[in-house]
Amino acid sequence: MTKASPPDRVPPPEIAPDGPTQLVPDERGELIERLSGATATVLLIWLMGIGAATALLGVWIFAVVEFGRRLGAGDLFGGPGLYTGLIGATGPTVLWLTGRAQGHDLGWFLVTSAKIGSVMLAVVLVFFGVSMLVFGLVPGPGAVGAAGLGIGLTLVASVIWALATWSADRYIAQARIRGD
Repeated sequence: MTKASPPDRVPPPEIAPDGPTQLVPDERGELIERLSGATATVLLIWLMGIGAATALLGVWIFAVVEFGRRLGAGDLFGGPGLYTGLIGATGPTVLWLTGRAQGHDLGWFLVTSAKIGSVMLAVVLVFFGVSMLVFGLVPGPGAVGAAGLGIGLTLVASVIWALATWSADRYIAQARIRGD
């Protein structure tokens, strides 16, 4: 048996080589539009930076309100701060992957970001709850207030994530149209 040759394809429209997107072949050989390497790198740095900064700020505010202690640079940029920043960086990154290039409005980004932040907070609260059970601890009287503060800070952070992700999405869409 001989393999049939692929049908003649129409040449793709010209995309500026230094624009935010580029045409690349997929596994079937069809051309698809993807973010250029430079755009993807800048976008990843932007989203991870916003997520990490909001997470660290949230932890700092939480420590001030709940414990009356201001965290120092060693606390925020040491081991626990690194992991807190990495966890926070996932919020806007997951939001981008959920809504990229779909033409969603700001409302969609706000709602979806709040959902992502709520799931992330739920995971943290379940971890604390299970840890307390394992060690035989009982939540103190401030646990409900601390959880409420966590919810409030998460919702504020999710608004920042939504605005950062939506603005990046709009910028890339406009740059594609202009041919920047």
